Amino acid sequence: MLGHGIGSANTLQLRNPWLECTQALFEPTPIARLRARIRRLELDHALAEGADPTASPLLAARAAQLVSRPTRYRLAAALEYWALTADAPRGRLRTAPLRGPLSANRRGLLELASILRRGGLLYARGIAILELVLIDGAGPAYTDARGEGLARQLELARAGLGG
Repeated sequence: MLGHGIGSANTLQLRNPWLECTQALFEPTPIARLRARIRRLELDHALAEGADPTASPLLAARAAQLVSRPTRYRLAAALEYWALTADAPRGRLRTAPLRGPLSANRRGLLELASILRRGGLLYARGIAILELVLIDGAGPAYTDARGEGLARQLELARAGLGG
């Protein structure tokens, strides 16, 4: 029996080695993390389509990368950039999303950026959808002048962030 009563200040100092051991068992190995980074596009598509991250070590590793704070902040910054530069002149040498879809979805882009920055529990599916929206040069941000396709993708991402 422990010498500390329930609710005493000393109880908070106890550590649970079983919990720490269990957490370590489920963390992706360095090799799995590397392979997931190399195959990120394929894995992002699978996660965006609803694949269970626990179905394979690679999906689990990619999901862990997507929900990490650095990835969430990087995506939030990209969404904010799109929203805030929607009406800015474009350079000639870079491929950029169309102004129409960005202007039409400015509020949605900023709201999603805020959700990503806020923290808390977010699901990898929604983050994977946003990653693909940002990098897909054949996607609605680059091809749909009115922005309806981008609005649908952003709504799917918002729904996917919550589960």
